[in-house]
Amino acid sequence: MRRVYISFLGTNDYVECIYESGIGDAKNPVRFVQETTLSLFSENANADDRGFIFITDEARKKNWEDDGQRDREKKCNKQCQGLKNRIDLLNLPFPVEAIPIPEGHSEEEIWDIFQLVFGILKEDDEVVFDITHAFRSIPMLAIVILNYARVLKNIRLLGIYYGAFEALGPSWEVAKMPVEERRAPLLNLSSLNRLMEWTFAVDRFLEAGDAKEVSRLAREAAAPILKNSRGKDTGASATRGIANALEFFSKNLNTCRGPIVVKAAEYLKSELNKAMNVEDVKPLVPLFEHIRKRVSQFRGDTVHDGVQAAKWCLDHNLIQQGYTILQETLITHFVNNNEQDSGVIDNRNIAAAAVWFAKDDTPEDKWYGDAGKDRALTIKYIRMFKTMEGLSDLYRQMKPYRDDLLHAGYRNDPKKPDDFKIKLADLIPKVEAMIES
Repeated sequence: MRRVYISFLGTNDYVECIYESGIGDAKNPVRFVQETTLSLFSENANADDRGFIFITDEARKKNWEDDGQRDREKKCNKQCQGLKNRIDLLNLPFPVEAIPIPEGHSEEEIWDIFQLVFGILKEDDEVVFDITHAFRSIPMLAIVILNYARVLKNIRLLGIYYGAFEALGPSWEVAKMPVEERRAPLLNLSSLNRLMEWTFAVDRFLEAGDAKEVSRLAREAAAPILKNSRGKDTGASATRGIANALEFFSKNLNTCRGPIVVKAAEYLKSELNKAMNVEDVKPLVPLFEHIRKRVSQFRGDTVHDGVQAAKWCLDHNLIQQGYTILQETLITHFVNNNEQDSGVIDNRNIAAAAVWFAKDDTPEDKWYGDAGKDRALTIKYIRMFKTMEGLSDLYRQMKPYRDDLLHAGYRNDPKKPDDFKIKLADLIPKVEAMIES
């Protein structure tokens, strides 16, 4: 995959300064911040990489080409090198191309800029973005483009740099300072974009129950820190723990692993609690708190949490899983109430059959499967169902919906898609109320 450097060139008469990043700081003053960020970018670059400087017509005349700035006192153009020549002097191992763009004075021109920037990106590119001299709406546009390209072209952001020249003061005052004292911070704003990615990922988990993106971001953030600290960094450990717990919870819920969902919810709550007071993850705490609130309804009881899992499925449009979990939770409740082991399949099969025998007063010679093998236990279940007709009836109501889903609608009277969610939303609170009472 190739690495791509992207920047925008403005029209100001830039004053020389030294941009300090903390990583391989430049010692020489530069007029253009791109000289510093391109040098940093080139440290791990090769001939397959590319640089793109987006310039308007005015920026081309004033700063890309030589002698473009006006000396107001002398009323003539200054003798100064433009960015093109300054880049040539860097002897970079990759080409840097100037891309003409419109001024961005209208919505149409902004969309043109969007298409031009997006168009130079290729599948799987790794991108460094220097937004220091970007004008008007470009910084916001850059964030939008990067996230758009991340989805459509699977690009990866390596850095968003901003040279904070204004920290030194007005340019006319800075020009009077000794050059060696003009030291401006070069900021990497990638963390802000990463926070946006986290926001989208957490929202995706809360709305659709999909933990894939949250887990990916957490692991990407934690891996290099844990490697350098040999696993001792508490913030990275907490972040990785949440990633593992979210994935474990999501997978078990999505695949209806009923007995494990209780453990998965407890595990997730535990990992979230660990992260709440870790200094390094404070920007993410409000997002983690949203998740913690949503899983706080799970309390470690198999039947109670089974109903909560069905609710979660309903809220996240996992309708088939919701029916499966709710029906199997009811069977667990029936078996537990009959003082049998709900983990024994024979007990579950007998309970599932007996609930219908109780309704129809099915004669013993018609009892099938395991119910016919253990008549004493079947009778015990039938008697129990006679005393809890409300829950028995709710179980019987959900079965045709679950069967219709299992058979993909290949039924004599298939239900409409919306019917399933409406019925599940009706069943869950009724089941919950009866079980809790």
